[in-house]
Amino acid sequence: MAQIIAEPTTIKEIRDMVMAQELQKTLDNADCPAVAMPRDIQIQNLESLGTGRYRFRGKLETASIPDFTRYCKGFAGEGVRCFIDGDDMQAVTVFNLGTLDKPGHADNTAGLKLKKTAPFISLLNINGQKNRQKELAEWLEDWSEYLLAFTADGEVLDIKKAVAGVRQITIESTSSQDHEDNDFSGKRSLMESVEAKSKAIIPAAFEFKCVPYEGLGERRIRLRYSILTGGDIPVLVLRIVQLEAVMEQIAVEFRDLLVGQFKETTVETFIGEFKA
Repeated sequence: MAQIIAEPTTIKEIRDMVMAQELQKTLDNADCPAVAMPRDIQIQNLESLGTGRYRFRGKLETASIPDFTRYCKGFAGEGVRCFIDGDDMQAVTVFNLGTLDKPGHADNTAGLKLKKTAPFISLLNINGQKNRQKELAEWLEDWSEYLLAFTADGEVLDIKKAVAGVRQITIESTSSQDHEDNDFSGKRSLMESVEAKSKAIIPAAFEFKCVPYEGLGERRIRLRYSILTGGDIPVLVLRIVQLEAVMEQIAVEFRDLLVGQFKETTVETFIGEFKA
């Protein structure tokens, strides 16, 4: 009696067909139509062949708070949760997160990422930067509509006069020597004084008024004005007073705004970052 020896490829194909048939029995009871492919036992989703999708899913990405909240309210319902990250000024709402008993796929979401405004970006860029007179004077002129200047006494200074005070700074240096001679000792001291002066009034501080992020309120940001006199020419520096505190206040405003928007809806809000 002749012995039949099956090729390894034939055995694999038979095995795949049998396993695919068994798997198809399970897939027939699934909510979403699918078939088991005999080749390497791959599962092929047939949703794309239907007239519509099996379930709605997608992700909205926007920088507009009104559009984000309006979209989220349209999907408001049980289990809808919004996670607010104040540090990165962004939020994510998950519409099909589900519950512990009936968890969802968490793949139907809306994302909000606030954008910095042009004035705020310019302010952050110049913060702590060392500038020549011309550079800082031009920056002050470019953003004059957002600026207030103050004298050392705290009085408001016309911004044009403040710019003139920046442009006309001169460095004056004076030195003096003291000599003392005794029979057994001698002493010499050298003192040098460097002072920045201007033909116009020198501003002592500034205030920058702008909306830092689109959708938030206007904020007044104090700036410290310094003149470095170590070299031959003055170096001018603007520095935001308590920058970390300013950013914290902006983050709190963002969180409170979103929480307030969803207060009367079924969208639950949480402070933090969510990953499915």
